[in-house]
Amino acid sequence: MKRENLARIVEELAAEYVGASRAEEGNKTLVKLPKVIFPIGCDPTDTSALVVLEDQQPSPQLFLKLVPTLPSGKAPRSVNPLPLAGETWYGFSFNQPWDEDANTAVQFVEGRLRRFALNE
Repeated sequence: MKRENLARIVEELAAEYVGASRAEEGNKTLVKLPKVIFPIGCDPTDTSALVVLEDQQPSPQLFLKLVPTLPSGKAPRSVNPLPLAGETWYGFSFNQPWDEDANTAVQFVEGRLRRFALNE
């Protein structure tokens, strides 16, 4: 990602998610979102999230503190724990188109969360 887009994404996240905080870890910019909402039917209904930005990555990465049970009652597939910022976060697989010059940070986060509306 371009440096100017990294700064824009951080600003957009801070504006949309009340209480968002930023930290640096090596060459990564971490933005913690205190509350993101899962699609209807998931349990729990919300969790905190961590957006990881790196200038050499083509798109942001989204990690969750808790992984929901899907509306179907099943656990999502392809979820993996990862230590970041001194805590365990969960990454997940989901193919989402991303254009750093056209998409907003909110579109990224909300698009990734839609993965949990899928019936697996």
